[in-house]
Amino acid sequence: MSSGHYLKSGFNQAISKLRLSIYLWLIIIIISLIIIAPISFQIRTNLRHLDLPQKALMPFELNLLEIILANQSLLSSYAVFFMVILLFSGLLSVFLNAGLFGQMLSQGKRPSFQNFLSDGCRHFWQFLLSLIVFIPCLLIFFLLFKLLSAPLNLWSARAVTEWPVIFAGLLRGLVLALLWSAFKLCLDLVRIIMITESKKVIAAYFSALNFFKRHFLRLWGLYLLLGLVVILISVILLLLNKLFSSVQPVGLLMLILLGQAFILFRLLARQAFIGLEFSYYSVKKESSDD
Repeated sequence: MSSGHYLKSGFNQAISKLRLSIYLWLIIIIISLIIIAPISFQIRTNLRHLDLPQKALMPFELNLLEIILANQSLLSSYAVFFMVILLFSGLLSVFLNAGLFGQMLSQGKRPSFQNFLSDGCRHFWQFLLSLIVFIPCLLIFFLLFKLLSAPLNLWSARAVTEWPVIFAGLLRGLVLALLWSAFKLCLDLVRIIMITESKKVIAAYFSALNFFKRHFLRLWGLYLLLGLVVILISVILLLLNKLFSSVQPVGLLMLILLGQAFILFRLLARQAFIGLEFSYYSVKKESSDD
């Protein structure tokens, strides 16, 4: 099949199950509000003494990092809170991914919030274990990045002008993104195999590696092509933000709406990636079985 077929299949699956992105968006909004409320209260309490000459519609156009550095005891009372939130966010991410994959890979069933939560509970421990097993792979990831970026580091170290340093930094970022996409693709495929074939985590990793021996470059190329499309659309959405100013109420409203639209689009793009990966894997798996 052509590359366009797999890309189209990925987009079609994402659009047909758009409500999954809405579920994720609502959960993210609610959780974010719960987390931000006490932090915002603490910042406002500690900065109440500041004389801000302009009362903009967006209350703090300040760099949060600069605030914390200037007053390092600002959020000290929330140190334990931050640790709990980080742990909770990690576990919530695993749960949401489990629900998302479970619903995306359920053929012929209309997604619902109840089924989404049910799949999240059903596959949670498998997804958590797959993430733990993935940690050693990150060591390989960093070693490969160090190895591939070594010539770029040498080039920038010998540079006598700023341009080689800039280009070397951009190329390092490109190498990092390409490597991460390959490793992320591997983790996604492992999770697809776990759900569709009911395999254990280690067995799913071996199955994914065997599949990559024959199909890695083609699938990775499709993954990168879809990623390029997502980046282009994301740039367009970000450029639209430049058309509005937060000074005016209408402009502020449009910025908020565009921001939420961007989040929804990125969630939908995640669905498209899963749809693409599953479509390619299922077709190649059927052809190899035959």
